[in-house]
Amino acid sequence: MSLSQNETHLLLRIGFLPSGWAAERLQALGAEAFVEEQLQPERIPEDPEVARKLARLKLLEMEPRLLARAFDGEGRAYVELLRRHLWRNGQSRRRLEARMAAFWTNHFYVPAEAAGHHLADYHRTLERHALGSFRDLLFAVARHPAMLTYLNNDSNVAEHPNENYARELLELHTLGVDGGYTEQDVKEAARALTGWTTHPRAIGGFFFNPDAHDKGNKTILGHTFPAGRGIEDGLALLDLLARHPGTARFVATKLALWFVSDAPPEGLVRRLAEVFLRARGELRPVLRALFSAPEFYAARGQRLRSPIEFLAAATEVTGVAFLDDWILLDALNRLEQPFLGWKTPDGYPTRARAWSSTSGLLARWQVALELAQEADGDPEGGWGLLAHLENRDPAARTVGEWVDKATRQVWGREPSGAQLAALVDYTSDGQGAGRPLTPTLAGRKRGGLYALLLAAPEFQWT
Repeated sequence: MSLSQNETHLLLRIGFLPSGWAAERLQALGAEAFVEEQLQPERIPEDPEVARKLARLKLLEMEPRLLARAFDGEGRAYVELLRRHLWRNGQSRRRLEARMAAFWTNHFYVPAEAAGHHLADYHRTLERHALGSFRDLLFAVARHPAMLTYLNNDSNVAEHPNENYARELLELHTLGVDGGYTEQDVKEAARALTGWTTHPRAIGGFFFNPDAHDKGNKTILGHTFPAGRGIEDGLALLDLLARHPGTARFVATKLALWFVSDAPPEGLVRRLAEVFLRARGELRPVLRALFSAPEFYAARGQRLRSPIEFLAAATEVTGVAFLDDWILLDALNRLEQPFLGWKTPDGYPTRARAWSSTSGLLARWQVALELAQEADGDPEGGWGLLAHLENRDPAARTVGEWVDKATRQVWGREPSGAQLAALVDYTSDGQGAGRPLTPTLAGRKRGGLYALLLAAPEFQWT
């Protein structure tokens, strides 16, 4: 099976490896139908093993009040959420849904420690709307206790307006920092959202307190909000922002940064924003336009995987199992991207310059060695992880054939002449591509070969 460059690129950007189930499905359906299927994830039968793993994560289904009473409920749910993230982004067949859930997690960002016992429920909310309507998602986030408490809107009252959530609503969630709003718009938006708070006995945790709401008239982005209203002020504000051209452009830009490159072409962003407006914020038409755009396919190799994306992809390559939670958490700490550990509401950076420091790249190489070389074949899991790389091995008779197939499997393309020569020299102990591949040789070299493939720029950049 041989994929074209465009097919390989599509799989990598959606989050798949360029081999296995996804490659076979793409070739069977064609690119357009494959994308369409990914946009309807409920129609894709999940991999049975992944489905079993996800079903075991019981804490993530608990209501926040019950989770708060469970022993170390928040800490255990945090680890379950991380494992769910890695399984969905590294093993699930519904990969585009997982990638979009990760996108919205970073867009409507709430750190784990700030969300507390609402963390799992908040992420269920983001996943539920990941491929749906931006307007519905915006409304759901605005009323979620995790966001209300993190950005202090739960204490936003008429007598003492708190502008934190209103400011981030305009700057980070909708219009963007250059979206044309003024400081007065922020103040007026905060007034519109007074009384939006939480209550432990309210359904979903959201409660509107009319006694805390500023009932005066307001003007936001040139629109008049008449006096005497209640919750309608906040609802009207969210609706105005959801259909604003500035929001369309901001969301289009961020999607292009997520899926295309650090400097997405202006023409692509403009077209995606136009689709967003015509579709009234429905996300599927925007993604169809993105994955069919020439600019998308022209951006091969221009996006650096973030540390957690690297870890998800590397675990898929190796089939590694983390036997100890602390080993998994430590890996992300060393990769400098603790799961939901960013402290500010702008979310983790997505551009390559944030992740391409010397220390960051060195950590990737070290983790690649541990996942492939140290974890492979150790029945005791001495490193707290265990891989079964022999189950991923392509069949081959010679070292040259083995290296070529493994490289295509991991990178999605054949190695250059110099790369192939160096990999063959290592794997054959200098005896050349024609050396017979014996079980003993494969067992001795397998971990090192895959570690080199994972550490290479060809795996880091997609």
